[in-house]
Amino acid sequence: MNDGRPVRGTLFLGALLWNMCNGMLFVLTPLFGVSLGLSVLDIGSLVGLPYLLTIVMRFVGGAFADRYGEHRMLQACYSLNVLAAAALCMAGGFFSLMLSSALANLSRSMFWVPAQSMASQLSSSDPGRMLGQLSAANYTGQLLGLSLGGILAGWLGYETTFVLVALASVLGMLLGFALPPIRLSLGGRTLWQITVGMSRRLVERRTWLLLTSSCAAAVPFGITQSIYPVYMSGLGFPEGWISVMIAVRSIGPVVIGLALGSEITIRREKLFYAVGMGGLGLCILGSAWSGGWLLLGLCIAGLGMAGGVADLLNQVQAVDLSRASDRSAVMAATGLGWNMAPMALPLLLGWAADAWGFGAMFLAAGCFFLLIAMGTPLVYRVLR
Repeated sequence: MNDGRPVRGTLFLGALLWNMCNGMLFVLTPLFGVSLGLSVLDIGSLVGLPYLLTIVMRFVGGAFADRYGEHRMLQACYSLNVLAAAALCMAGGFFSLMLSSALANLSRSMFWVPAQSMASQLSSSDPGRMLGQLSAANYTGQLLGLSLGGILAGWLGYETTFVLVALASVLGMLLGFALPPIRLSLGGRTLWQITVGMSRRLVERRTWLLLTSSCAAAVPFGITQSIYPVYMSGLGFPEGWISVMIAVRSIGPVVIGLALGSEITIRREKLFYAVGMGGLGLCILGSAWSGGWLLLGLCIAGLGMAGGVADLLNQVQAVDLSRASDRSAVMAATGLGWNMAPMALPLLLGWAADAWGFGAMFLAAGCFFLLIAMGTPLVYRVLR
């Protein structure tokens, strides 16, 4: 393995910049859609439908990362982000926005597995600390991107903001090509053998337990990128405020990553599983009665913290199940919830909000996650 310091610096800085650009893409897409007069279901479709492609790409990306190296997949990921930004510059309606969203989601589906795999290998004695620091870099980038997206759009207009995102994405791509490999011995198993191995993981009960935690980790992202912008727009929030409110979601995971990276262990997984699920339920319920910016901001920040707990727990669980040689493949299989939740939730909750209103939708979703939290012992008895 190379000296960990240059790898760590390049990885964390690249992750921060990529998350900033990708976060801007994801907040600008629903805001631009609202300005074009698209419906709640249309906005949910822009966020959710592209995840159908990313489910496949997650497996492909995990196989390629184990076969050719995590750094190669991150280079491809950063390049796709440039294409997504370029497509957004030319967007003018639902289908062109869908193209940009699909490219951004493909980039996102190829980022997490190799980045987390690379970070977990930087310290064999305390991988949780490295994963926590990576998580802090990721969410700091998201905080900057989600804040800047709406602010710049309100100040400079959408077209100029889209161009700035494209330029920043090019800088991130160049940084990605400076990434050195983390493992000196690559190859061995074929892509088919790696993919078959990932598929076999999906029949194991332990994998399905990890899928529930990765689904929970993706909930804050999925609903704050689709449901909450429309909800806040209906409350009369200006675009800049909506962007900042969404960005508040990223504060919690930064704190969780730095403070609890070494504390979230397999021995305590039941406790943190219940905390993550319960936190999601309480914050979604609170959103139903929050018409002002302060309480709603606290609910969104709480969502980010709960999702951050579930995210770190899922990564630590995946490290426990894997070796360095198959780390990316295992993370791809057990983290599949990161693709499933953002695909299903915007569509399901968007439909529920259109049919029954935001209040009833928040109430039902919040109670669902609270029930899972209270049933943690049963979940572990069935799936552990």
